[in-house]
Amino acid sequence: MEQFKKILDSVFDWVLKLAMVLLLAMVVIVFFNVVLRYGFKSGIHWSEEISLVIVIWFTFIAMALGVKENLHINVSILPKKLPVKFFLTLDTAKDVLEILIGVIMFYYGWKLTVNGAKSFLPATHISNAVNYLVLPVSGVFIVAYSLIHVYEDFCKFKGGDSR
Repeated sequence: MEQFKKILDSVFDWVLKLAMVLLLAMVVIVFFNVVLRYGFKSGIHWSEEISLVIVIWFTFIAMALGVKENLHINVSILPKKLPVKFFLTLDTAKDVLEILIGVIMFYYGWKLTVNGAKSFLPATHISNAVNYLVLPVSGVFIVAYSLIHVYEDFCKFKGGDSR
């Protein structure tokens, strides 16, 4: 399991680096568009379209990062007052729901991607599939990291190490 996690982490690190580059590109594009629009009465006709694509990608990659780092909102007051095994059971249930969400994102995201490939974005003429491709990509990461969390919870439940 540790080897799988290392490989998954290295692939996800590349995805995070892509997200950082895309975010930087979006800031630069929007900045230049504002300067051109208000300073020179012109603009970059495709800037809003590309910025929207980048925001979509960044949002879903951040969602997968939240699953990886266990950063999503959860209720922690009640489990602290209950036995540890009950807390681990609740945590495992949360992870199973995340797996379900990841599977749904992958399945319907793939359908949307295939369907979106039939149309093109108006300003750039890029396939509309680019807007939806991030759903199956982030769905895979969400399922993989949630499975790792379930394995770790199961090992803690059994009283062993999670490695």
